[in-house]
Amino acid sequence: MSTGGPKNGRTVGQVMTALTLLVLVTSTAVPAQEPAVSTALRRAERAYRLLTSLRAEFQQTITNPMLGAPVTTRGVLFLVPPDRFAMRFEEPEGDRIVADGEWLWAYTPSTVPDQVIRQPIPRFGVATPNLFGQFVDRPLERYAATHIGKDTVGGDPVDLVRLVPNEPNVGFREATIAISERTGLLRRVDLIEDSGQRRRLVLLNIEPDAPIARAELTFVVPRGVRVVTP
Repeated sequence: MSTGGPKNGRTVGQVMTALTLLVLVTSTAVPAQEPAVSTALRRAERAYRLLTSLRAEFQQTITNPMLGAPVTTRGVLFLVPPDRFAMRFEEPEGDRIVADGEWLWAYTPSTVPDQVIRQPIPRFGVATPNLFGQFVDRPLERYAATHIGKDTVGGDPVDLVRLVPNEPNVGFREATIAISERTGLLRRVDLIEDSGQRRRLVLLNIEPDAPIARAELTFVVPRGVRVVTP
């Protein structure tokens, strides 16, 4: 006489045990994928830690409604972590920013030919020697990070990650960084600064671990130019 139980002599308990084992095997055989934002940032952090130097062409665009139309400049950027950095401008020709390991020098003969500004090296912002590190050194601890999509820069596929600082007084409200899928290096940085000004820095023809002449990371005050320290 039938009792309404499982067929083939299998009890309800045996069926539930089999289902439980199936779930466990399935969940352990296919591990959960790491979120895209973590994957991209870990790739960038690893690339930065392996970097000994970097040379790249840059294009910088600053948008400030108070100044009218966006201003675009171009030149060559040099970086030797952790404390040496330079931007040699070709447009406007002769302008230069240099962090020599002790001071940050800003010389803009295109506008003020008889003056150079010297100040302590900033920890944050576009002019810091920590240009990449400020975004990719322990980023998941220091920022609220969001993966916002994909793009290409100079033909290089990139992950776009938006970073909002967890701490105040870092010089910007948020940054969107473009991380190369191939190398992990930053290809573009978009900043919304504390003032509301927007700044975009695009890096092209990047040469990691390139030899850099010491003169590129040293500033010699031109004759007749006065040094101003704010």
